[in-house]
Amino acid sequence: MFVLGTAGHIDHGKSSLIKAMTGIDPDRLPEEKERGMTIDLGFAWLNLPDGERVGFVDVPGHERFVRNMVAGAGGVNAAMLVVAADDGWMPQTQEHFDILRLLDIKYGLVAVTKIDLVEKDWLDLVVADVAAKVSGSFLDGAPISPVSSTTGEGVDKIVAAVIEIGRHLKQVEDIGKARLFIDRAFVLTGIGVVVTGTSRGGGFSADSDVYHFPAGKRVKIRTLQSHEEKVDRVGPGARVAINLSGVDREGINRGDVITGFDYLPRPNFLAVHVSNLNTSAISLKEGRKVLIIHGTTETEAIMRPFDGAGIKPGADGLAIIKTDDPLAAFVSDHFIARLPTPQVTIGGGMVLDILDRYPRRKELPAMADYLNRRRGGDLGELIHTELAKKYFMPQSEFLTYTNFSSAQIEQAVGGLLSSGEAAAFDGNLVLKENIADPTDSIRRELEKTHAAKSYLKGMTAEELIRILRIRDQEQFLLVLKYLESSGTLGRSRQFYHLPEFTPTLDEKLSRQAESIVKASQDAGHNYLTFAEIEAQFPGSRKTLDFLFEEKRLRAIGSQFVMPESTWKEIVAYIEQAINGQGKFTVADFRDRFGSSRKYALPVLEYLDRINITRREGDYRVKGADFNERHSL
Repeated sequence: MFVLGTAGHIDHGKSSLIKAMTGIDPDRLPEEKERGMTIDLGFAWLNLPDGERVGFVDVPGHERFVRNMVAGAGGVNAAMLVVAADDGWMPQTQEHFDILRLLDIKYGLVAVTKIDLVEKDWLDLVVADVAAKVSGSFLDGAPISPVSSTTGEGVDKIVAAVIEIGRHLKQVEDIGKARLFIDRAFVLTGIGVVVTGTSRGGGFSADSDVYHFPAGKRVKIRTLQSHEEKVDRVGPGARVAINLSGVDREGINRGDVITGFDYLPRPNFLAVHVSNLNTSAISLKEGRKVLIIHGTTETEAIMRPFDGAGIKPGADGLAIIKTDDPLAAFVSDHFIARLPTPQVTIGGGMVLDILDRYPRRKELPAMADYLNRRRGGDLGELIHTELAKKYFMPQSEFLTYTNFSSAQIEQAVGGLLSSGEAAAFDGNLVLKENIADPTDSIRRELEKTHAAKSYLKGMTAEELIRILRIRDQEQFLLVLKYLESSGTLGRSRQFYHLPEFTPTLDEKLSRQAESIVKASQDAGHNYLTFAEIEAQFPGSRKTLDFLFEEKRLRAIGSQFVMPESTWKEIVAYIEQAINGQGKFTVADFRDRFGSSRKYALPVLEYLDRINITRREGDYRVKGADFNERHSL
């Protein structure tokens, strides 16, 4: 099954031709029948000889209804450009043709209608002119079929051409990401809310849960119809009517989207490639307001071209679009750009990325390379450019909003993992070449620190973040964890270091260290203060830090220093006292170690702060972390 859309100038016979081919009048509105002019989208279908079915979307040709035309054309797989033989190529023919090209329609044909009204020589001229106009486009070499809906002449050839398109048209792929851009929403008595559209990216099933964008609300499909037949399921590329429950008619409209997955409204910033039509007569400059039509969704937007001079008529370029309303966009989706007033089509393009914020102008040059690499639609390029945006990308969210299936993405990523180009870590994907620069920067800083301060075990993450001026700290911490897991870095508690590094003191500092340890041992339980150590050993702070890291000395808050053996003696006493009597006093502690209250009380207050003990009146009892005391 595929969907074919019409295009062409008003009164060139699009609706009449569809009726002649299918027997179905696509004009459904009373005012359309009264005025003989298509205002809104019309629908019909044709059963092909091979059992397949082609759906038709008939679009209005009047310039006032180009928005409706784009809404219909956005979901088709092929197009039939209709040119009346008595009028020839007209302004709206050109605009519709431009829209089809901008939407990247790949297959189609041209129907030259009303041939019963012209002589053969004139018809030949019109056919030749049409062939020249479509040269170099997707319709170059496509059938140009003269036809009369009144006499029936040529209708069979048009049908044959449609059948041939069906043979060559690639199977509409089911990527498991179903979207239905609503082109009609109405209420049927006794049934409820019904929406219609063309399914993209996946199928829909009756009695299943789906999501309403942009409301972000889960709703339920009661029943499905395709071409007036009740069905249990439709695949991608099908015209479908969906009866929904869980939503009121006032809460759902044309331009909304039904998705088979939870697509939450995202920030309204799109990086795009834009083509400015030769006929637009305006340059797309910074701050230009445009109307963006994506699927059936319309929203005003502001455009920021990468080129400060703008994008001139007939040129193309990269731009950022900031939309007023959220779009259910995927990377590689196409859109149309029009002026809000006067309402004329000025161009269109392709979505290259969905951004979390509006980038500053100075950031644009760095973005241009990866965005241009995405223009070809290659999955490999898409994966590489996505992984290059951040050090680590969550696997669960990787390329969700793209026109590739999870299986395709997993297979391509699997190839990168197998080749060693990428790695999986902590639920994330990382491109190894992407972290080469931060790895080199970290190594250089550690090498400098190890050389200048060999007594330190290394550098903390906070120190590296500050020195390297890291902005995205969360990503940088993942880099450190990854480098540690791969053996590129070592870590001792909070200190990162090179794997081969062992902290050492030079000869002078080693002698000082031994002297400090001996002095603290000689002090017994009349513990030395930091000030006393500095007075005896000027400039000894880095030596103390080394001794603390080596666990030869222990700091009691910011006041006292004692040997590790003295600390273990104190902890052993606390354990014995609490396990025995369940409590002890300052006097008990003082008497046990022969120290004065001046030394005993600060030590016990330190034990309270680290939750080994807890004060209850004059007693110390078991603290919350008492059982963790041996790890201190």
